[in-house]
Amino acid sequence: MLSARQLLAVWDQSLAEPLPTRAVVVLAGLLDEDPAQCAGLDVGSRDVLLGRFLHELVGPTAFAAARCAGCGELLDVPVDLVTFGALPVHPAGQEFSVQVDGATVRYRLPTTADISAVAGLPGGQARTALLARCLAEPGQPRAAEQAADLVAAVEQAMEDAAPGGAVDLLVHCPECGHDNTAVLDIPVLLWAELEARAIAVLRDVHALAVAYGWTEDAVLSLAPSRRAAYLALADTRPA
Repeated sequence: MLSARQLLAVWDQSLAEPLPTRAVVVLAGLLDEDPAQCAGLDVGSRDVLLGRFLHELVGPTAFAAARCAGCGELLDVPVDLVTFGALPVHPAGQEFSVQVDGATVRYRLPTTADISAVAGLPGGQARTALLARCLAEPGQPRAAEQAADLVAAVEQAMEDAAPGGAVDLLVHCPECGHDNTAVLDIPVLLWAELEARAIAVLRDVHALAVAYGWTEDAVLSLAPSRRAAYLALADTRPA
C-alpha cells in the first residue's frame, strides 16, 4: 500500500501531465521506474497494471459513472478489478504475428505514444495511421479488399492479445430499461482515487500544522493511525 509520502510524490509528478501521458507517469511513479520504460508498454498492459494498483486502493470493485443514453440518468457502473487485473500483461516492444491471406503479418501492440500521435486525426485516418505505426513491415500497397482484411485481422488479433486496452462495460438503466455500453477508462478511475486521497492527506497536514505547528515532513512521518489520533485530539482541544 502507498504511504502518504509516496502518494503525494506520485500526485505531484503527474498533476501537470496532459491526460494522454499522465497514465504513464502515474504508473512509473507507482512502480518506481523510469517513465520511458513504462511508455514502452502497450496500452492494454499499462491499464491492467494500473487496475491492479486501483484494486489495492479500493478493493475488488470500483465504480465508474455513465450517462444513460435512453433517459440521461447518471448510472453507477461496477468494475470487477479482480477479473480485470488477471488480464495479460506483455513486455514492452513484444512482437506478435497473425496470418492474413496466407501471409504472416508481424505487428506490435499500440503504446500511449502511438495513441497520442494519431489523436488529432479523423476516425478513419487515425485507424490507418495507428495500424501503420504498429506493423513491423507495412509492405506494398494492397487492393482495397486485401487492405480491409488486413486491418480487420490485425485489429482483432490486437484485441485478443491485449484485451485490457478495449473493455466495454454493459449497464442496464433501472429508470428506463435501456441497456448502455460504456468504455472502461482505468487511468481516469485510478487518477480520481489518487487525487482524492492526496487532497485528503494535504488537509490532514494543514489541520495538524495549524493545531501543533508541525511541518509537512513531520506529519507525513506519522503512521496513518497516529495521524488520525492527533487529528481527533486537535478537534477536541479547547479553543
